[in-house]
Amino acid sequence: MKGLFLFIGESFRYGSQKTKIRGTKESYDEQIKACKSHIKFIENMEQKYNLEKSDVIISSYTTKYDAELIAVYEKYLVNSTFQQILIGLTNTFHNILLNMKNINDYDFIFYIRIDLFLKDYLLKVIDITKNKILFPSICWGKKCIIKNYPRVNDMMMFIPKKYYIYINYINIFHNCWYKLINTSTIKNEDLDVILNTLHDSDSEKDNNPIYYIVNRPESKVWHSPNQIFDKEKFIQHIQNIQHI
Repeated sequence: MKGLFLFIGESFRYGSQKTKIRGTKESYDEQIKACKSHIKFIENMEQKYNLEKSDVIISSYTTKYDAELIAVYEKYLVNSTFQQILIGLTNTFHNILLNMKNINDYDFIFYIRIDLFLKDYLLKVIDITKNKILFPSICWGKKCIIKNYPRVNDMMMFIPKKYYIYINYINIFHNCWYKLINTSTIKNEDLDVILNTLHDSDSEKDNNPIYYIVNRPESKVWHSPNQIFDKEKFIQHIQNIQHI
């Protein structure tokens, strides 16, 4: 089994949501710490699933630390790009994958935002043998639904080979579940989550057991400890609503 890991988005970012400060010396240590956690995760995935090969592509935005970023991933790196202007995660994702001639060499693609520190619990709970598109979790509280579909955490996504034909339909946003169901032939049974507990995507707002966003405060509070995402019940509930 061969895997392609995509680390994309703004690196060496400093500050809370919507801030666009990048490349300051204050951002350096935490970003490098995040990148090293990515390498540790890949190495552990290789052991857990006996991966034959793991490749990495990084696509970020240029700072004075581009060379240092590349150096961390050197063992696995097959390509890297550094944009000058913001183009968004979905455009970055598509620019990489829709132009790849060897995409079918890989049994899965794992997109992860580059400014995440990956905790050890991610390896424990991820199950790629489900052979489904996996989102990290569903967002908590009143924010858990978009147009009657689960509002997904968009910080990472696991995509098995059989779903590569749908890459053009994937958008890196909270409405991805809804979009896939309503713009392609993907069904609810093709989609699932890594965590069945609910969490906000921003670890500054809500504690997350599988990652935190570096260079911003990490919340110690988990706001929905008694809420579980049961996909079958959720889908049945939505189907009942639609038939009322």
